Amino acid sequence: MDKNYPDLETVIALSDLYQLSLDILLKEDQNVVKGIEKTMNKKMWGTIFYSITGVSILLCLIINFALNQNLTWSLIVLLSLISIDALVYLFGKRNLWSPIVLVGGSSFIIIAFSGLLDRVLLVSNYINQSFFLSTALPISLIWLSLLWIVTVVQLRMRWSIFYSVSLFFLLGIIGGFLTNLLVSSEPLWFSVLISAIPCLFLGILFSFLGNYSAKSREL
Repeated sequence: MDKNYPDLETVIALSDLYQLSLDILLKEDQNVVKGIEKTMNKKMWGTIFYSITGVSILLCLIINFALNQNLTWSLIVLLSLISIDALVYLFGKRNLWSPIVLVGGSSFIIIAFSGLLDRVLLVSNYINQSFFLSTALPISLIWLSLLWIVTVVQLRMRWSIFYSVSLFFLLGIIGGFLTNLLVSSEPLWFSVLISAIPCLFLGILFSFLGNYSAKSREL
């Protein structure tokens, strides 16, 4: 007969109510126990991470206002940490959402971050002219396009994640060239070479890791 267990919160509540360990409560079903413990650990570390970023934001706001009687650089920290929290939350749900949703959500967060950062820098007088439409948005779209290509290939090929990372870095050679071209790096050939070498190295490295992973599964 198939086993059916209550949800995680109910199991933990029963464990606390009757002062029973999860092993006893679930009749020593180790797979279920390990699964629940893993979920509990993820929730605990998630809470710690969000708490640290929250406290960091609060401290930065307080220090910035105390020193400058205004909020300037702390807004950059605020925006950065909130964006990181959003990405962490998004990928924390990767088992519930499809890769398309994850990449789409990440794309939105990255573009929104670039636009808001542009506004914050302007308001804080760190820059005198907006860079979002001229630089940040095109560069973001270049690299997000590469990410979407890799995602679509991954869904079609269903190969090891190592191969997808390898493909991303190899495509990154093109991305680096377009980025340097966009920002008018001088000299262009040197900037392209500097960005291409690590991308090529990492692409080859992850390709080897993909081969090693595939051979290990066959054994």
